[in-house]
Amino acid sequence: MSARRLGLAIAVATAIACGGGQTRLNLFSTNWEDDGGASIARVWQRVGKATIPPSVDVVIGVAGHADKMIGLPLAGGSKWTFAHPLDTRPVVAGAVVVGSGGGEAFALDASSGRVIWRRPTGQIALLGAGDDGAVTVVAFRDAGGSGSVLLAVTHDGQVVRQIETSMSLGAPAVIDRLAFVPWAGQYVSVVDLLNGDEMARVTLRDETSRAWTEGGSLWFGGAGFTRFDEHIRDASKGKASWATVKIPTLPGQPKLMRSANAPVGALADAQDKVRVYARPKGTDAGISIEDGRWYGTYFRLAMGFDASAAKLGWVHLNGADFVGAAAAPGGIVLCDEQGKVTELDARTGGILSEQDLGESVKACVVNVDAQPASGTPSGAKTLAGQLADAVLADDPQLVAMQTVLLRDLAEAADESATKALVDLASDPRTSPELLPEARRALAARRNGATFMEAALARHYDFLKDVLRAPPVAPIAQALGAMKDRSAAPLLATHLLDPADSDEDVMQAAAALAIVGGQDELPTMRQFFGMYRATADDDDVAAAVVSVGKALLALDGPAGRARVDAAVKDAMTVEYARDRLGELVAAASPAPVDAGKKK
Repeated sequence: MSARRLGLAIAVATAIACGGGQTRLNLFSTNWEDDGGASIARVWQRVGKATIPPSVDVVIGVAGHADKMIGLPLAGGSKWTFAHPLDTRPVVAGAVVVGSGGGEAFALDASSGRVIWRRPTGQIALLGAGDDGAVTVVAFRDAGGSGSVLLAVTHDGQVVRQIETSMSLGAPAVIDRLAFVPWAGQYVSVVDLLNGDEMARVTLRDETSRAWTEGGSLWFGGAGFTRFDEHIRDASKGKASWATVKIPTLPGQPKLMRSANAPVGALADAQDKVRVYARPKGTDAGISIEDGRWYGTYFRLAMGFDASAAKLGWVHLNGADFVGAAAAPGGIVLCDEQGKVTELDARTGGILSEQDLGESVKACVVNVDAQPASGTPSGAKTLAGQLADAVLADDPQLVAMQTVLLRDLAEAADESATKALVDLASDPRTSPELLPEARRALAARRNGATFMEAALARHYDFLKDVLRAPPVAPIAQALGAMKDRSAAPLLATHLLDPADSDEDVMQAAAALAIVGGQDELPTMRQFFGMYRATADDDDVAAAVVSVGKALLALDGPAGRARVDAAVKDAMTVEYARDRLGELVAAASPAPVDAGKKK
């Protein structure tokens, strides 16, 4: 035995000095021939109908310098704290919370924080745990990172089983003294804790590193959810009861579950803040995703998606980054880094309840099993209103997701979506990454003219703290397409505003050619006279052409004469002169003077 493995054995042997059974059998061997599901079917016959008690619904915050746990029972009861150094994330298993650090592992009552057992373990790192009310099974990664240790500890602190293996174990579950242990990413072995024998094994066709109980069923998961039921014997044929969620391409590439084959640090990281959550639901007819919803978090944002179409249903903007959550029947429970615990409604994203851990946290573990989300949601806006809040948030770390949400906002039919796009395109704080998309979406709107006109009424004015000219170009495109004649006076004011871009002027002139009237003629004549010979780029020259078109349509003989003169004048810029000539040629012949004879 190597020095490293010897050290590990000594450390764990200390934990079982009072008489636990140490198993040195050839468990978790890959030299195994699939038995066609016969052994796992026998296990199903033995425990498949057993009543699985619900786990405690609780939020566990990691606070201080990762040396303090705060427990908040969700079903009522007092908060509790437990001071202990943590080197990995705590795990809720059944009615206990399992943690490790400072050279020992421990289990606490999840409702009260009372110590149930504690055992020295050396430097091995917690991977996961399961508990059936009588015994806790804990999987560890050894100090060298090349093997695993499985410990089974009764609630009176006696180690009844220790298993060492060179294989990579995942997070186990326990039912009736049978440990269901995922390993090597595709197998689940059933270990009889009374004698340490491997009773059965099942091969799963999807990446699997976790076993857990929830909603009265035993589940295996990683990329999806596999239920332990009468179909488990056909798992190797891909015919087990299985479900997953369809996750579109999202910033940060969030995952449904973190792999349990590697320890999770005590402090939250990016994978905790950018996550996907879903809850499987088992029925006699099969399995599905609870409420037809899966959820995503992206720093301060929480989102609800339709499970069948992966279409966004709602989005919630929070005051701080989310660092933990769990899907519940009827909604989702989220915990943020300020220690706020928020329950959101599955259908609307409205707030159902809010609680507080009492201080900021470095990480958060949320466990929900029996308690459904319920109540009347408050503060729920329309999807367009929620999207507006999300995309208008001034937070650089949200920009990547805001770009995605902006597309949903562009498709929303509500006029409030138009207002949000106007505000986004007008705000000088808007990220340069969002601005072009916001302007394109605004140009495509066909409602909300009132909000667009209100924006056109504002002009850049440093003294009045208007630090960005309104998005004239996309607004003009939209108003022109809507043939909104009430916007004509406002559009005319932007023909001669030096703060507007050449594109703004071009699009304002194009819209005036559609919606302009007699009242706008003086401004259009002035613009035509100033720029037909001085336009220094094609955008302004195009604006001259659009105004010329309006003069031909609105200004009678005087307008025709003005445009004719521009066509004949060599000083008129070539781009405008050529196109004005085409307009004149396409127009009806000039009227004959009444005093002249043919």
